[in-house]
Amino acid sequence: MKAIIPVGLLGLLLFVSPAMADEVRLSVATSLREVMGALTEEYAAETDRVRFSSNFGASGTLARQIEQGAPVDLFVSANGKWLDYLARKGLLNDTPAVLAGNQLVVIGRAPATLTGLDDLLKLERITLVNPKSGPAGEYAEQALTAAELHEPLRKRLVPVQDVGQAVVLAERGEVDAALVYRTDARLARQARILYEIPGDLHDPVSYPMALTLSGQENPAAVSFFAFLQSDAARRILARHGFLTSSTGP
Repeated sequence: MKAIIPVGLLGLLLFVSPAMADEVRLSVATSLREVMGALTEEYAAETDRVRFSSNFGASGTLARQIEQGAPVDLFVSANGKWLDYLARKGLLNDTPAVLAGNQLVVIGRAPATLTGLDDLLKLERITLVNPKSGPAGEYAEQALTAAELHEPLRKRLVPVQDVGQAVVLAERGEVDAALVYRTDARLARQARILYEIPGDLHDPVSYPMALTLSGQENPAAVSFFAFLQSDAARRILARHGFLTSSTGP
């Protein structure tokens, strides 16, 4: 004799089952949006009963959200500053790792490639991430300062909240150039790379990550954190233009 499940109970089971999947809550720098989607998709395909909740934004904004109590298991920043900021407040696990590296470039719709960073003096409007909002802006400011261009260009700079906004302005032609990451430039259709900024003009671009205090107690988050340091993850990162190494990102 077959057991008969009341319709009401069946509906409840259908409603509850998806919620029983292990959840990993991510706060990730905007410039990792596309590749993090590929990483979570790959991991979910190999792991049963896991789902991801992802929040993308400027690293500083994300760090302040975590400080204010936002529910997050894993934080991936676009520099070490904001990881250190949260670590000093005792909000992160004390074993961080580096996901990958990147490169700073100038993009725009200009027909001619720039021969040097000082060619920015020929342009009228240049956008970069607000240094107070995200690391991309800090790297850009460091490069302009090192090249002694920050003061001459100050009135031409258009600060935005994150690299995504900078790319959009360059794509639309609303600015002559944008200082963004190489991986963001790969996604642009109307704008192209005009100049690769020498790495010795700014701090190394890296993406450190760490589990939060709640994340270190979440087995699914701990497992995903380990996956992000695997060879499989490095291959995905490399395909998306990020810098990795055979021994570690």
